[in-house]
Amino acid sequence: MALKDYQTILDDHFPKYMKLAFSEERPPLEGDGSGQLIYEKMTWKIFDSDAGETVDRGLRYGENPGQEAALYRPVNGHILLGGLEMIRTGNLVGSMDSESLIQSGKHPSKTNLTDMDNGLSIIKYFHKTPAAVILKHNNPCGAALAGDLVTAFTRAWEADPIAPFGGTLVVNRAMDRDTAQAVAARYFEVVCAPDYEPGTVDILSNRKNLRIIRIKNIDKVHELIGHRFLEFKSLCDGCVIPQWSYIPTIGKEKTLIRSWEDIRTHGLVPRDVPERVMKDGKLVRTGRTASIRRPPTEAEWRDMWFGWIIETGVTSNSVLIVKDLATVSIGAGGQDRVSMAKLAVAKAYESRRALLAHKRFGMLYDALALKIKQGNGPECILQEIDEQVRAERAGLEGATGVSDAFFPYRDGADALLDAGIRSIIQPGDSLQGDFQVVEACNEHGATMVFTGQRCFRH
Repeated sequence: MALKDYQTILDDHFPKYMKLAFSEERPPLEGDGSGQLIYEKMTWKIFDSDAGETVDRGLRYGENPGQEAALYRPVNGHILLGGLEMIRTGNLVGSMDSESLIQSGKHPSKTNLTDMDNGLSIIKYFHKTPAAVILKHNNPCGAALAGDLVTAFTRAWEADPIAPFGGTLVVNRAMDRDTAQAVAARYFEVVCAPDYEPGTVDILSNRKNLRIIRIKNIDKVHELIGHRFLEFKSLCDGCVIPQWSYIPTIGKEKTLIRSWEDIRTHGLVPRDVPERVMKDGKLVRTGRTASIRRPPTEAEWRDMWFGWIIETGVTSNSVLIVKDLATVSIGAGGQDRVSMAKLAVAKAYESRRALLAHKRFGMLYDALALKIKQGNGPECILQEIDEQVRAERAGLEGATGVSDAFFPYRDGADALLDAGIRSIIQPGDSLQGDFQVVEACNEHGATMVFTGQRCFRH
């Protein structure tokens, strides 16, 4: 893919309005707008350097150059499904106007918008605390909460110094000068904040292609917790699957998760989980049971909540690791759970090596290794970094493991526990795996909580 392909602005053949209607009748309902939504296409005032004038532009392109795309926002109508009224008025990413694009760079593509939207979907649960989420290809690669924004951003970036290159940063506080300087020192494509303090745009705009975006309603995004919207998956034959959007709940009562207290109050610490084994091709009970011996500490409850919310924004299958309200590593989008657990551990080591190399020598580990291979430094430098990472266990000791679905066997949990993880949150309800994982946790002195709900995302 040549650079010029990414610079191409496609024609926009999408019409100005789109109508979505559900009806028990055929043709769809007409007239009063009952049971339907009306959408309006969004465009922005973008300066076209070739034309030498400001023009109206929609999305730059879809997921790839060559794919036309358009952004529509709901402007009228309503849809009720199963007694639920769907969100119909966009006031976040979908409604950003030209004033929101403080610096448009190459102006947004579909991926830029979906990255921002996923960041806001995650960050809405953290409105009481400064938070930063870094995303790449619609997956979080680093996230953290802290007492101030620059610390939250720094911890999020340090969780994985490799993946954020060319990524999207979403924060829930006005961008301050310290944070802007830290952000400008790295390469991002998009920075999204509720506002920008005086002087911060000047700092960020040194990156000419950076999209600097203001979403004023970020401070109200927590009001959307628990509200549904419609999601659509289009199939290759033109068919469409609509579904309600996911909302995270906890426990047998399916209590909506709004804070870490909900996890602590309603999370199920496994008790008396029966053992089942295969016999003559069937799972049968042996009569043995197991229960978690150690309840979570308050810090573990908080990390479980934080990790579970981050997990809702990660492509499945996924396993991630968090510690002290920051991600340590994220294993995303794999076909089997045990591999994702191992990937999360391996990424923690890779990220920690990269971070140490960057702090000491101003470059990531692989770049440093290449420099040394070319004869520009002693090999002992790499050995020292490796030894320190092993001694620190890549920051995994005492961390929390999060799985978006149950462990069918204990092997995935063992991959985490052997690495130093000492608390796990997962949906549970594996007929054979729950007993095994409880026993594995007890063997390591670890604790575990069942959410009672998985959070697949595809």
